[in-house]
Order: sequence, then C-alpha cells, then structure tokens
Amino acid sequence: MKKMLLSLTIATALLTGAAVCSATELKIGYIDIQRAVVESKRGKSANEKFTVEANRIRDDIMKEKEKIEQAADMLQKQSAMLTDDVRRSKELDMARRQRDYERMVEDQKTELQLREAQLTGEILEELIPIVRDYGKKHGFSIIFERSERVVLHIDPTLDLTDKIIAILDAGSQKNQ
Repeated sequence: MKKMLLSLTIATALLTGAAVCSATELKIGYIDIQRAVVESKRGKSANEKFTVEANRIRDDIMKEKEKIEQAADMLQKQSAMLTDDVRRSKELDMARRQRDYERMVEDQKTELQLREAQLTGEILEELIPIVRDYGKKHGFSIIFERSERVVLHIDPTLDLTDKIIAILDAGSQKNQ
C-alpha cells in the first residue's frame, strides 16, 4: 500500500512538474528487473551454477534420508530381539539422527536462499549502474522498476528491459 501511495505521489509530482515546466520534456521508461536478471547471460549462468549447487545439496539430503530410513527399518526389525535398554538407546539415537537431519535440511535451505540472494545481488550491482547510465545518455527523467502491485497499467513501448539486457550481456562478454 505504501509503495502504491509513493508511486502515485511521485507520478503526480512528475506530471505536475511537467505541466509547470512545459519547456522540459518528461521522458519515462521502466525496466522489469526480475526479467533482466533471469534472461541476461549473467542471470542464466548464475541460474546454472545455482541449479548444480541445489542438485548437489538435494542429493546429499536424499542420501541422508535414505540412511535414516534404513536405520529405522533395521531398528524396527530388531526391536523384538533387543533388551529394553538397548532398544531405548537406539530409539534415542534415531530421534537424534532425525533432529540432525531436520536441522541439516533447514541449514541447507537457508544456505541456498543466501546463495540465490548473493548471485542475484551480484547481477543487480552490475545492472543498476547500467540503468542509470542508460537513463542519463538517453535523457530519461525517470526509469521505474516494473511492479504489478504498484503500477496497474504501463505502456509496453516504455519498456527498456530488452535494451538493458543487451547492454548487460555485452558487458558480460567483455569480462569473460
């Protein structure tokens, strides 16, 4: 709600300012940051790295889960032959292993979220200056980030995303 109010206030101020200063032309554009991150070469490369890492972690988690399930099956099969003390000890050990597994899953989930944020952040650090430079070079008064929650309608001809992706990709090729 605050974002929508802020956007409406900014748009009103810009339009009012444009009416007052009719000598200056108001040039507006927008960029879909999410699309730029996902569709750029850097974004695709980062996504591939992230997918490899996520698959490795998923495989590790599945292996650990299988070990726990096998141990639980063994305990269930042997429980009739075990003394009460040994059975209780093994049940406590299984409970500990299950807690450790759940902690590992949560830790890995957090690690993946942090890694994804890091990869996205690296691309954004490169993307934001490109958008600013593009805006200055082409005389834009303002370039918005596309957000469907804030802007209900926007003319697609104002979309600068493809141009920004092309510049980002060209910069990525120079760095490789």
